[in-house]
Amino acid sequence: MCPICKIDYMKVRNILLLVTCIVLQLPQSVLAVENADIAWTNKANSRTGLYTTKNYFVSQGVSIGVGAMYYFGDVDNEGIAFTGGFNKENVSYGGGLNFGYNIPAGNCCNLRIGLMGGTLRGNNKVKFDNLAEPRDDYRKFQSVLILPSFGVQYYPFTGAGFYLYGGVAVAASIITNYEFYYYYSTPGGRVRSDKPLSGKTFGILPMVQLGIGYSWKLAPSWSMSAEIMIHEGLIDTHYMNLDAFPLAKSQNSEGIALGNSFGKWVDRYGKEHIHWNDGWFQVGITVTYQWRNCETCRIINNYSNIKRSRRKH
Repeated sequence: MCPICKIDYMKVRNILLLVTCIVLQLPQSVLAVENADIAWTNKANSRTGLYTTKNYFVSQGVSIGVGAMYYFGDVDNEGIAFTGGFNKENVSYGGGLNFGYNIPAGNCCNLRIGLMGGTLRGNNKVKFDNLAEPRDDYRKFQSVLILPSFGVQYYPFTGAGFYLYGGVAVAASIITNYEFYYYYSTPGGRVRSDKPLSGKTFGILPMVQLGIGYSWKLAPSWSMSAEIMIHEGLIDTHYMNLDAFPLAKSQNSEGIALGNSFGKWVDRYGKEHIHWNDGWFQVGITVTYQWRNCETCRIINNYSNIKRSRRKH
């Protein structure tokens, strides 16, 4: 100890040695933590440890999206999608507005509760524009629909935004207008109607949904997804369809029934044809705001950081 300034040099030396050791050991500690991140995320049982391989897009969130819809069903000539080529009259651009709520389920799935509102239309007149007179199967309709749904969004790859979707839904369709030419039997043979049946009606239809999509990160709590989906009806009968066909006698003022309750339509010669049940294809974009509750494990929510650490070390 210095007798004049009363400084204990031994204590000062010990403090400097301690600080020096801490500074020298800090990079090694950081490196060890990064290596631990990689090691734990590569283990099959990592979900039970301090780290997890949960996909970044698996989280709670709310979403809103818009898309174009392409109808298929009885209003098409044979009722099978794209028979005779693409029909622009069956497209509703921006026809669907989607709202969703995501609930994480495990490391790779979101449960999605959805509500969609949209417009749907179909018109097969373009297929007969070159004919001298309308055919008995000339039909068109327009509708407004509401679709509550529930499904599973599955991300098969931890470090990618590709996903598969499967779900169920119920479509409530308000058909604002329909027009159907038809043929009826007389003693002299089948005769075409002078004017089409027209009117308004409604339909309730249980459906299945299948789709694929890709999500990408916009910001820490925001993401965007592009999705292609098919909505397929499970039945096609009176009051349980999207396009007012088959049509029951009670659904028009003339008291005429068209089609039957077995998912078939009849042409001018009385021949029955099978078809797909009613439905539509949908292509759209969705924006999602997501958040996570506090968890005991550490979420590796940015797989790009892990990739950079691997390249570095």
